[in-house]
Amino acid sequence: MRWWALASGVIGLAADLLLVAFYAVAQPWTDAPHETSLGTANDYLVIFQFAALLPVAVGLGRLLPPARRVRVWTAIGAGACVAVVVLQVLLVTGVLPFDVQVGLVSAGSVASMLWAGAISDSPANSAPVRRLGRILLAGVPVAMLAFLAGTVVTVAAGVDWAWVAGGAVGTILWFLFPLWAVLLGLTSPVRTPLPAAER
Repeated sequence: MRWWALASGVIGLAADLLLVAFYAVAQPWTDAPHETSLGTANDYLVIFQFAALLPVAVGLGRLLPPARRVRVWTAIGAGACVAVVVLQVLLVTGVLPFDVQVGLVSAGSVASMLWAGAISDSPANSAPVRRLGRILLAGVPVAMLAFLAGTVVTVAAGVDWAWVAGGAVGTILWFLFPLWAVLLGLTSPVRTPLPAAER
């Protein structure tokens, strides 16, 4: 599981850098966006990021103390990984248009962040993983509200860049999520469930 987490995290960080570069170069919110392959490269890397994250979701579910809460979040995390991979493959193969796919993938990514945050809160995980997990859990609703506010300003006031500014918090989370995977890989949890007294 350690190597899968590291692979997912490193690939995810690379994908995020490509996405930032895409927005900086292409400027898709303008009337004349620039042509670039950075977005397509990001689309492919996201497939590998979440494919590598799937065994992490399943593995953590087996390593952490057995509890209904762990099983539920494991199902959410694994399901989100599968959904993102399938949706990204449908996008890059031209089966699903971006306008349809982007909202679904965003929902899957948010679900993955919530899974990471919820599953981190276990004594089996290292302190850095637990702390970053709490940040992800707290940051998701803040990021969603900020993006909503930016979108409303864009639509209501015609400020084209407001939705980008509103997405700044989400951008930070987008980088913290693969960083969480890297930390998990570097400080992987114990390989046996904790004793009942510690659950």
